[in-house]
Order: sequence, then structure tokens, then C-alpha cells
Amino acid sequence: MSCEGRGARGDESVVSLTGALVVAGDDLRVVTGAALTLQGERILSIGAAPAGARQVELAGKLICPMFVDAHTHVGDTGAKELGVGLSHAAAVIPPDGMKHRFLRSVDPDLLTEMMRTGLIDMLQCGVAACGDFREQGLAGVAALRKAAAGLPIHTVILGRMDEDADQAELENQAHRLLEEADGLGVRDVEAYPAALLARLRRQYPDRLFAVHAAESAAAQAASLQATARTQVARVLDWHPDLLVHLVHATPDDLAHIAAQGVYGVACVRSNGILGVGFPDLARWREMGVRFALGTDNMMFVAPDMLREMDFASRLGRGLAHDPTAIDHHALLRAATIEGARALKLDARIGSLAPGKEASFLLFDLERPHLRYLHDPISAIVHRASLADIATIYVRGAPLQAWFEKDF
Repeated sequence: MSCEGRGARGDESVVSLTGALVVAGDDLRVVTGAALTLQGERILSIGAAPAGARQVELAGKLICPMFVDAHTHVGDTGAKELGVGLSHAAAVIPPDGMKHRFLRSVDPDLLTEMMRTGLIDMLQCGVAACGDFREQGLAGVAALRKAAAGLPIHTVILGRMDEDADQAELENQAHRLLEEADGLGVRDVEAYPAALLARLRRQYPDRLFAVHAAESAAAQAASLQATARTQVARVLDWHPDLLVHLVHATPDDLAHIAAQGVYGVACVRSNGILGVGFPDLARWREMGVRFALGTDNMMFVAPDMLREMDFASRLGRGLAHDPTAIDHHALLRAATIEGARALKLDARIGSLAPGKEASFLLFDLERPHLRYLHDPISAIVHRASLADIATIYVRGAPLQAWFEKDF
């Protein structure tokens, strides 16, 4: 996986952050009275402060792992608001959707600059990693790598072949992409031959394979009419790692996704603004689907995972007419450790544990917005905003230290 931005390093001395509440471990338990001890870019321990460590008192603060945005399209950062009010097809479907006309119209160097701005936006929203569906083939992969250079963000780049290429050229492009990118980001089950994808899956078991599925009612209906099978049933034939959207997935679809251990990625704000409907997250939970959250297209959704969690929680409970239908702990996991697992980054980020990167958000509990809270996890999911973050630490250093050369 790509891991750009090793240029700025934290102090290699041992520093213990004391007095704060810490959202610790993969289970995201809230720990009180423990020191979060850092050594350079990594977490050394969570517990008693080691002898000789420099101590920094953080009473009144809440430490939470940085977020993982499991589905993005950074390429359309420069097209902000152009897609609002357009149908799904008019906004994003190639070749003539607004997004693709925009990508063709922009000078490549300017597009790279725009993507870099998008990645900086993510970092300032507390996002440590993104799983990006990158259009424009090998050139698109190279452009995103260039955009990420020097920034402390994990960019998991999922490339895309030219859908109009013939079979031989498709296969040639796929092999070249899978040598350079972190995997494939397939637009739709109709985009490429299933036999090709199944073969590539076998040939590249360590690459990440992701696909949009059951995003719109029209796509689902077309699949049923043409093949008598749902989009999800068809894509599961080639064993992808991630299925994105699943707005119109059936209960049987969800059961099969859960049985195969495939991750779902929900992008609720994007689905809403495109008018395609909403994923039934309560049913996902009931069926045992492991899921992460994504913000999708930069052209019409800000990469703010706090807003994504809050909207997902309220939407899921409201659609189910059941306040217990969605658990806020599960949503915070979806925005952190489950996203990291979905992108195969969980050994490095997604939770606060010894040996992992010291990348976390420092919420100020003394600000009026968060004062008097009774449940820190619910407060992060339902109440906190970017304005409540006192500091973002990335790999042991305040985020602003990484930007000194950029601003």
C-alpha cells in the first residue's frame, strides 16, 4: 500500500500524554487514568507512563484514533458542487457524466494540484487514509501518487482500465495497473468481463479488489432483467474484497456478503445527494455484514467522517423506526478500525495500540459543545465537529508541522 510523506518525523524521545480519556484498542474502549506514550512516530504504550518519559498533561481532552475514509474519488476535487442536483447517471457515469467531462477538460498538472488539495482537506478533517477509486488508468495512478508525495496520508489507490478497450487491451491494462496500483476500483459489474476479473483475482491475491454494486435501482433492475441475478450475486462470483454502496442490495445479497466475509462500504451522504436511496444499515448489522464508511466523490461531499457517522446513525435508526437499530460504537469502528481492515492497513492505523502509528485526534472536552457529555463515543459520533478538535497528531507530530513546506 502507498504510504507517502516520511519527510517530517516526530521527536524520537519518549513522550507520555497524561490526564486525557483515551479511545484505545481495536474495541475502542474508553480508558481513564492511562498515559498514551509515544516514541517518534509510533505508540509505545497505553498505561503507566514509563520512567524518564517527558509528560504532557492533557486533562479535559479526549484522544481518538484518526479516521479511515474507505471510499473516495479524489480526482474530482476540483469539480466541487458541479454534481449537485444532477442524477446519478448525469453526474458520474462515463463517458459523458459531469465528472468525466471535467476530468477530460483539466490540465494534468492542475488536476494533480487539485487532488493534493483534496488530500490536505482529508488530513485537516482527521483522515489518516483513503481508499481511492482512481480513474484515467496508469496516468491517473501516477498523478495521485504525485499528489500525495510528502503528505502523511495513506493513499490506497485502486486503478481502472478503459472500459471501451477490447479484451486483449483490457487485460494488458489490467496487468500494468495491478503492478503499479494497490488494486482495482471497478465502476460497475457491467464494466469488465467477469471471467477477466476472476482470473485477475486469482493472479493477484495480495491486491485489493473493490467494486460499486447495487448503487442505483436502475442498475439493479437492468442486471435482473439481463441475467436474472442481482448485481451483488454476480460480483461475488469473482470474490472481491469490498462492495461499495449496496443501496439496493437484497436480504439474500447481504447474507451472501456476510457469509463470504466481504466488506461493505456505506457512503450515506453521497447516496442521499444523488437521490439513489440509502443503504439499510440496520439490515446490514442484522445480517452480520462487516462494514466501513466512505465519503465518496469530493465533487459533492466533504471528506468529514464526523458528519458521515452522525448522518449514518440518525438515518439508520430513523429508517428502521428503531433507536437501537444502529450502535454508535459500531459506527466509530466503521470509521476507524473497520475501514483500516477493509483497506488492509489495520497493522498500522485504525486504532491506538502499541506499535501502531501515533495518529490521533485530540478533542477538547472543555468547549461548550462537548462539556457535560456522558458517553464519549456517542459524543464523537453524534455531537463533535471539526471545531472541537484541539490538535490532530499524525505519526507523532502535530499536523501543522507537516505543512510547513506547503504553506
